[in-house]
Amino acid sequence: MAITEFLLFVLTATLGGMFLCGANDLITIFVAPECFSLCSYLLSGYTKKDVRSNEATMKYLLMGGASSSILVHGFSWLYGSSGERLSFKK
Repeated sequence: MAITEFLLFVLTATLGGMFLCGANDLITIFVAPECFSLCSYLLSGYTKKDVRSNEATMKYLLMGGASSSILVHGFSWLYGSSGERLSFKK
């Protein structure tokens, strides 16, 4: 992986964090950390030839996928109990 790809992933992760700071609805609150975590998955497997790095990336991906599905389930409960209103603005 070239240095430009590395910097692109770091920049995209930073952009996801910035979007999370300005989030005001459930969709943005879910998509912004997913953007951050997707780049984190790719950066954790930066050294492709190292077996431990590949194993850590797979474990991180599985745990991240499980936690994202639990988060979406919780958001669906919030969406249903809030009267189907997604925005946090007054």
